[in-house]
Amino acid sequence: MMLATNRHERAGLLETARAYIEQVLHAPLHIEGPVATSSLPSFLGQRYALVGAEIFGRECVLMIPNGDLDETPATVAKHREALQRHLTGRTAVLVTDRLSNHNRARLISQRVPFIVPGNQLFIPELAMDLREHFRSDRAEPADSLTPTAQLIVLALLMDRINIETTPTELATQFRYSAMSMSRAISELEALGLLDAETSGRYRNVRFPLSRAEVWSRVQPLLRTPVRKRRRVRRPLANFKWPRAGESALAERTNLSHPRLETYAIAAADWKAIARQYDLDRRAAWDEAVIELETWTYDPLLLGDADLVDPISLWLSLPNNTDDRIGAAKDELLKDVGL
Repeated sequence: MMLATNRHERAGLLETARAYIEQVLHAPLHIEGPVATSSLPSFLGQRYALVGAEIFGRECVLMIPNGDLDETPATVAKHREALQRHLTGRTAVLVTDRLSNHNRARLISQRVPFIVPGNQLFIPELAMDLREHFRSDRAEPADSLTPTAQLIVLALLMDRINIETTPTELATQFRYSAMSMSRAISELEALGLLDAETSGRYRNVRFPLSRAEVWSRVQPLLRTPVRKRRRVRRPLANFKWPRAGESALAERTNLSHPRLETYAIAAADWKAIARQYDLDRRAAWDEAVIELETWTYDPLLLGDADLVDPISLWLSLPNNTDDRIGAAKDELLKDVGL
């Protein structure tokens, strides 16, 4: 029924699941790491790798078959029920890369949540039953780019990628799964922003348009990378997050520095960083605070340890009536030739 996995295969399966959730739901699957099994029945730890995760703000535990298992759907349902009894407010979800039609139907009938990356998603606790054939491209272009596609476009506008490349090279450069990058390439191809040619098992990509043409076409589709802004206590330990917001704008232009410093991190890293620097604790009245933006993509992929990249910064700053900020934003685009 299910494919056995070793540690390396599990890592690949988790990355594929993460990319699949992002593509289908336009929302991140946050992977939080292994779940402690000391308080669980021993057979659960023997049969499954248990990994903490979060989807749409709901805490989940991903059940990944571990070893040469060939359990029936009824047995999997019993295993999940046993695990669910030990979880508080979390949903156990089976993750596997293959299910037969028969076993899939039996799992659905028993209300067992599961993810088959690239194929099917069934999580009734999240009111989701998204079935079959999500492998096909979008029938119509969306009104905005997905975060991965936007990342590629911004890299192109800043001359960070080759005019002729492959999805594999882009996936390696930006640390995305091959599946996620391939979908982003298809998305940009549908918009006429690139030419893709398949030769055997390989897919070659070419960006034929000038930077000005690309900017003209994509500007209405670009969105702010900022998912959330938080005011948090300034960490006492050294941290290396790129400056963002008006702090970065002041570094790149003649704008005066704001009183509140702003930094950016990837949204997927928020929980780990919050634990590491104790950011969830409310700041005392005499503690310094900063503004921390969580982004839909890692700001370090296009920026550096000191500053976020200028185009993402331009997108992240809201339009307002402050003429000084508006003029500084215009200066950002001029500096990159747009």
